[in-house]
Amino acid sequence: MTYDQQIEDIQQQADGLNEMLADYINTAKVNATEGDLSGSAEGLTYLLYLIRDIKARVKDADDEANPALVEVMDHMGEKQVEYGSISVERKISNYRTNWQNQVLIRAVVTAALDEIEEREFVDQESGSYVSERAIVAPWVDAIISRLLECAAFRDWRVTALRNNIPGLNPDDFCEVRRSTKAVLRRG
Repeated sequence: MTYDQQIEDIQQQADGLNEMLADYINTAKVNATEGDLSGSAEGLTYLLYLIRDIKARVKDADDEANPALVEVMDHMGEKQVEYGSISVERKISNYRTNWQNQVLIRAVVTAALDEIEEREFVDQESGSYVSERAIVAPWVDAIISRLLECAAFRDWRVTALRNNIPGLNPDDFCEVRRSTKAVLRRG
């Protein structure tokens, strides 16, 4: 059997599965409207469980097929391939996790404060000059602490960090895992 025949067979099987699922769902809906609520609920529950299993199997197949295509494209020396109306491009992605949120939020706030013109005020008791930043520092620290306590920072916008804090390398503040995937492009 050729690759084209195998793909056609897989497509037919997928179409058949979609039809079977649609028929099952419609039957369950009809049965529910006719009063078999418990039977419909049980059947749809098992169907959702089965669909979850099917999605996991398809993901496993994708997790195997995608790196295989990347490897084939590497051997071909190609970053992009086109077959008919399908275009695939190799993309390199960085997955960043375990951000050092406390350090980054303080750096962002400090960079923002650095953009504000520094002002000084006269301390009424001592007569000495006090910088505005020294005055607001306790409030800024309290806000940062509350944000870190309440917010779940999972990701940071890398380009924005680079643009707002010159010289900062975001990769120094997280764990980075590099991945190469084959990505279908819109045709």
